[in-house]
Amino acid sequence: MIDNVVDLIVTSIQQGHKIITFGVGGNASTAMHLAAELSGKYEQYEKPLPCICISENPCILTAITNDFGWDQVFERQIAGLARPGDVVIAFSISGKGEYLSRALWAAKSLNCQVILLNGAFSPLVQFACREVLSFGSEDTPRVQEWQLKMVHKICAGVKSRLEVETAWQPIMLASPVSM
Repeated sequence: MIDNVVDLIVTSIQQGHKIITFGVGGNASTAMHLAAELSGKYEQYEKPLPCICISENPCILTAITNDFGWDQVFERQIAGLARPGDVVIAFSISGKGEYLSRALWAAKSLNCQVILLNGAFSPLVQFACREVLSFGSEDTPRVQEWQLKMVHKICAGVKSRLEVETAWQPIMLASPVSM
């Protein structure tokens, strides 16, 4: 199953698409961790990959929650950011939240590849997903530990499959002109 997830991500990136991650609470942290590993540095200095976490901007989160309610907090961001072919990766313990099902169905309706890393089986959201990796429990600390292992396996697989340019260097800007 992890190989299917890696294949979806690699294919999407090779076709010029991006990865969008999200979760709430500890799962938001895991979603941010995946985005940081893919767009930053996983094991070595690498070319950044197009990955964004939509759980991390408190201004957006609180504005949407205030104006539209918690259930639309990720759905609206996906509607604004996602494009067909993008990969949307959600992290959840139970898979039961209305915010989760609305976001996943929004991503599916936009023809995104939807992946869920979940603690327990959830029929409410399973049909919106291309791939579901489930731990088989709602024991929050164990699920979060497992999710972090999956994040590292995904990153290792993606980075090795893409054979990212490890000698990549940031663009060096000319020194500022003194006033």
